[in-house]
Amino acid sequence: MKTKSLFWGSLFIVAGALLLLDNLGILYVNVWKLIWPTFIIAAGIWTLMVASKGTSTEALEVEHVSVPLEGITQGKMTLSFGAGQVRVKGDADEGQLYNGSFGGGVEYKSKKDGDFTKITLMPDPTDFVQTMMPWMWGAREWSVNLSEEVVWQLHFEMGASDTRVDLTDLKVTDLEVDTGASNTKIILPANAGQTHVDLSGGAASILFEIPEGVAARIQVDSGLAAINIDRERFPRVGNFYKSENYETAANKVDINADFGAGSLSIR
Repeated sequence: MKTKSLFWGSLFIVAGALLLLDNLGILYVNVWKLIWPTFIIAAGIWTLMVASKGTSTEALEVEHVSVPLEGITQGKMTLSFGAGQVRVKGDADEGQLYNGSFGGGVEYKSKKDGDFTKITLMPDPTDFVQTMMPWMWGAREWSVNLSEEVVWQLHFEMGASDTRVDLTDLKVTDLEVDTGASNTKIILPANAGQTHVDLSGGAASILFEIPEGVAARIQVDSGLAAINIDRERFPRVGNFYKSENYETAANKVDINADFGAGSLSIR
């Protein structure tokens, strides 16, 4: 921790000194053009220093959350996340709506209306430094378990994260994924009837796994993305990739992907 404080403290002192010299008219350059590249280079150096020691970051304090089911049969969850690691699956204990461990803490809200509830999980909005510069204090690690008894609508808003979502045993009717520079793998439901999926992605690597026995219809609008779709299972039909038994299948997914640079795989 002492080395970390000295490293970043020295960086901020240098930045402040440059700004002071600029304000005094001693330097005749655009200081901001110097500071931001220097800051990025320093962040890269720090990352390499940490990696060379065989550890990624210091452990953050972990917050544990457990919410009872209380008659809920339908739920909508929005999970917003910046940098770090996220794991989501259907493994909540009996009688629980969801539970999880949240390295770096979490701000959670819920609003119940009869047997329906709306849930929001997000990082502490006041923790600006940890959100914007996780290499200084440690990357968040979240693990969330959802009830298999609830019919879910899920919305993931992801930043520079490593995300693994296993929906195999969950009943998910709607899944919305908005992601930036992330590495994301999502296993879609195996027995949920029909699931609608909307994907918006930037410079990300996305993998959707569709369980055997689940049909799919896929439409992709891509820019510079590399698209890899299993055409044996989902042959091209007009503007879609579609299972031959899509219309009659008991379990199916409907995927609409608006994807920029990066890679998208569906198999």
